[in-house]
Formats: sequence, C-alpha cells, structure tokens
Amino acid sequence: MTNGTDGWASRYWDCCKPSCGWAENAGGKPVASCSQDNTKMSDFKAQSACNGGSAYVCWDLAPWSVSDNLSYGYVAFNGVSCGTCFLLQFTGGTHNGNANSTKSLAGKYMYVQVINVGGIAANQFDLMIPGGGVGDFDACTKQWGTSDLGARYGGFLSACNGDKACVQNKCNTVFANKPLLKAGCDWFVNWFGGADNPTLKYQKVNCPSELTAKSGM
Repeated sequence: MTNGTDGWASRYWDCCKPSCGWAENAGGKPVASCSQDNTKMSDFKAQSACNGGSAYVCWDLAPWSVSDNLSYGYVAFNGVSCGTCFLLQFTGGTHNGNANSTKSLAGKYMYVQVINVGGIAANQFDLMIPGGGVGDFDACTKQWGTSDLGARYGGFLSACNGDKACVQNKCNTVFANKPLLKAGCDWFVNWFGGADNPTLKYQKVNCPSELTAKSGM
C-alpha cells in the first residue's frame, strides 16, 4: 500500500446494537440488529440491550479469513459515515501492546466496514472480535449468560497475559454452543495471531460485496 495512512487496531465485542443500527445514523440503510438468541430483528427502532432494550449486535459480523493473507470484518471508527469501508495492511508493529505478538501479521490485509463509533482515537480501528473485551458497555453478560468475558479492555488476550493457548481455551468454553462467535474468536488466535494492538496502513475503498452482503449497508 503506497499511499496509506498510518493507524492501528484495537479490539472489542460489547454485544450492543451498533450505532449504525439506527436508520438516522446510517443514511436510511442501517446494519441489522439481532435478538438475544441471534435472530435478525425487523424493528430498526428497537432499543440497544446496552440501554435496557432487546437489540444486540448480530453474530455473523465476527471476522473471517478467505486466505492466509486476507480477511474481512467490521469496526468502530470515528470521523466517517456509517458503511464506509477501508483496506487495512498490517505492518508487523504494535501501537502499545506486546511487540512479539504482532510480527506475524506483517503484510496481511483486511477489508473492514464501519458499523459503529465510540470513544476511540484518531486513526484507531476498533475491530469487532468476539472475546475482544466489552469496553465501555456490556450486553454480553446478559446475552451469553456468563461473566467470563476477560478483561473489560482487551478481553481474553489481556486476561490471559498474551497466552494464545489460554485464549483458545476461552474461545472453546465460552462459545461452545455459539459457532459463529467461536469462529471469530478462533480467527483472532489463528489468522490474527493473537496480535495486541497492531499497527497498520489504511486507505478508503469501495465496499466489497462480501461485507455489504452481511451488513446490509
């Protein structure tokens, strides 16, 4: 990527209805929300589970890979409109995490679509990764029926002190009956290498159909 902007990626999964799930925030094309049992909801005005409502983020928005060097996923990012897409190229460094954890990501690419905003810095992509930590809001305890969510900021990886085997064990146990979430958690361990806040280059792109097909945006 020759003209990319420098940035970095954090991680979270709070189970909340994304801010782009509100039609007025998304130019009339909101991302779908799901019920507690992950059924798609037709009521785009349903209140977020993080505000006492019934709408959660849908589990099919967990990241996935199509090759050793290319993945797709969804992010929180500030300063752009809902539905904007970016291509990320990981550079192998870390913003403020474990430097050894990010080296294997060097040269890998990821297409992402913005479906949320949040308390994040400029040039920071908050990747939606099951087990990535609930952050400021937590609807996962209610939806998943467990308090084993890892560290509030950093999720399983932070709770495991960077030990990928420990993270994988949590993927297996917490998401034992939730295959879509387990697949996203497995992706973090395997394709993403358990990378802790990796650095990247990014550029805005037209949205791939692989992302819009799932988000509806």
